[in-house]
Amino acid sequence: MIRPSYIRTATFLALTLAAAAAVSGCSSGTPPLIVPNPSAPLGLPTPPAAGAVNAYFGVQSPGTWTLTLDNTKNTFSYQAVTYPASPNTPVSGTIRSSHGFTVLTSNGTSAGYALEVMGRFAILRPGGVNTPPVLAAPQTSCYQLTGRSRFQYAAVPAGAAGVVTTPPTFGYGSVVASTDSTGKSWQFENMQGNVVSGPASFTAMCGSVGSLTAISFTGQQSVLNGLWTPFPVDVPTASTGSVISIGPTGLFVADQSDPTMDQPTGASISGVMEPTSALSTNDIESKQYLGFMYQGATTIGLNGVPPTPPITSPVSFGTTLTGGDFPNDDVTQTPNIDMSITLGKQDTTYNGLYLNASVTVADPAQNCANFTGYPSGVAPISGINAQGYNICTFSGIAVAGDPEGRYAIFVNTYNWAARLGGAPMQFYLLQQ
Repeated sequence: MIRPSYIRTATFLALTLAAAAAVSGCSSGTPPLIVPNPSAPLGLPTPPAAGAVNAYFGVQSPGTWTLTLDNTKNTFSYQAVTYPASPNTPVSGTIRSSHGFTVLTSNGTSAGYALEVMGRFAILRPGGVNTPPVLAAPQTSCYQLTGRSRFQYAAVPAGAAGVVTTPPTFGYGSVVASTDSTGKSWQFENMQGNVVSGPASFTAMCGSVGSLTAISFTGQQSVLNGLWTPFPVDVPTASTGSVISIGPTGLFVADQSDPTMDQPTGASISGVMEPTSALSTNDIESKQYLGFMYQGATTIGLNGVPPTPPITSPVSFGTTLTGGDFPNDDVTQTPNIDMSITLGKQDTTYNGLYLNASVTVADPAQNCANFTGYPSGVAPISGINAQGYNICTFSGIAVAGDPEGRYAIFVNTYNWAARLGGAPMQFYLLQQ
C-alpha cells in the first residue's frame, strides 16, 4: 500500500489522503456503502448563482495554489502556496477570452491558460507547455450535506514525471462524506479504489484555510492517493497536512503534503460527487468538451531512450469524444483530431465510474508496436486508422459526473505511443 508524506502549510494545511497503488479498497472485507440513495434527498445545498469574480483553491500534486479570476476587471492572480518553500511569488495580470479558454498575460508576456466554469471549477496552466496543470475548486462556505454523498476522483499524478508503477496504475478512488448541521464537522468513510489506504473513516473540520474556506486536518490519517512523489507511500508522516476544497456543485480537489521534507512530497486528487443515477454513456460521448491533456515527464529509458519533458496542452473533443490538442499551443487554431476516448461500460455499483476506458492516439514513430518491454498483462494495440496513419490504443479509467447538467470527465491512462516505454497521461474535460 502507498501513502503520502509532504505538503507545505504556510497558509494551507494539506489533505491527508494517502493511498495504495496496488490496493483495491479499504473496506476490510465489508460490503461497499452504496450512496447516493435515489429515493432520499441528499447532497449539497442549492448552489449560489455564479459571480464574475472567483477565488479558487488549487492543487498541483503535490502542493497547493490560489487562483483568482476577475471577469469584471479582466484580471487574474495566481500563486504557489506550498512549493517552492521560498519565495512563493504571486503572478498577476490581465485575462481575455479566446475560443472558450482564458488567456493569461503578465507584463506583456504569456502567463498561461485557464479554463473556467465560473464559480464552480477551474483548470490552470500557470506558464508554458511544460508546466503541470493546477486543478482548482472554490469552496464558497462550510456546506451542510444532506445525508451521505460519495465523492469519486482520479489520482492526479504526483510530480512532473508522475509516479510510474509496473504495470502502470490508473489511480482512482472514492469516499463517502457527511457533515453535522453546521457544515463545520465532516465525517469521511468507506474509501474505495486502487490507490487508497489507511482507516476507512476519518474526520476533518471546515473553516478558514489561509484566505479561503476549505476542509482540513493534519497528522497521520487515512489517505486517498498513495502515488506520492518522490515515491509511493503507505503511511503519512505526523507532519502531513491535508486540504479538501469542494465546489458548490460537487467538483472538488484535495492535496496532501509534508512541509518538513527536504523535497516536494505528496499527491493530489480531483473529481466530482457521484451522480444520483447511472449516466448515459452515449450522451456523455455526444457532447463538446474543452480541457487539458497532461503527459508526465519521463527519465532515461530502456537502451538509453531519451527523457521527455512534461506536457500540458489545451484540448478540444467533440462527438464520439474525438479531438486533440491545438497546433503550436494556439487555441485560435483548428484543433487536431488525432485522439479519441472510449469510456466503455459504466460500473454497476458506482455511477459515473468507468474502469475499462481506452484512449487511441496517433503513433507516427510506431512506439507502440516497436516496444518489447511491456509488463505482464499490458497489451496496447497498434494499428492503422481509416486515413492510413499509425495509431495506438491503450487502457485507462475515467470518472464522470454531471453537475448542473454539464459533464465533467477525469481520465487516467498511460500513453505507450509517447516514446518507447510510454509516459503517464491524463485528460481533464469540461462540457461546453
